[in-house]
Amino acid sequence: MSTGTTLPEVKRALVDALSARSGLSDVLVTYEYQQRDASPDRIWFGEDSETEAEIPTMRAGTKTVDETVTVPLVIQVLITDGRDAEAADLRASALMSEVQQQLAESPRIIPGVQWVVLTSWSHHVGPIGDTTSRGSRFDLSLQIRARLTP
Repeated sequence: MSTGTTLPEVKRALVDALSARSGLSDVLVTYEYQQRDASPDRIWFGEDSETEAEIPTMRAGTKTVDETVTVPLVIQVLITDGRDAEAADLRASALMSEVQQQLAESPRIIPGVQWVVLTSWSHHVGPIGDTTSRGSRFDLSLQIRARLTP
């Protein structure tokens, strides 16, 4: 386990776990946004994470730290075959359900992590290009709670 933060390890573990889910077998799941890939369905971690840290017991020497990190996870679906916005929304919602199920099955994704939970999301939808294509995107906020020990 990382002594500075669990963030990179949790992100890698979630990418691996989501990639292994049968319901996401045709979805590109990556650590960061891949600009050169044209996959219509994709999941990636957003750019900005925020944290709060607490020292549960103050004493001389190296401290145990309780870390709470909020990390963005993006789910995006692009429909280019003439189907409507509802089709894009239904597909994106199905992908979000897979993420929710993974978090429910393995909230302690790595040692030292107390939980990873979905705390909120926002939704964006709209036409793409010549308006015959549709996109649906969920921006999820995941909260990681961990105890860092020296």
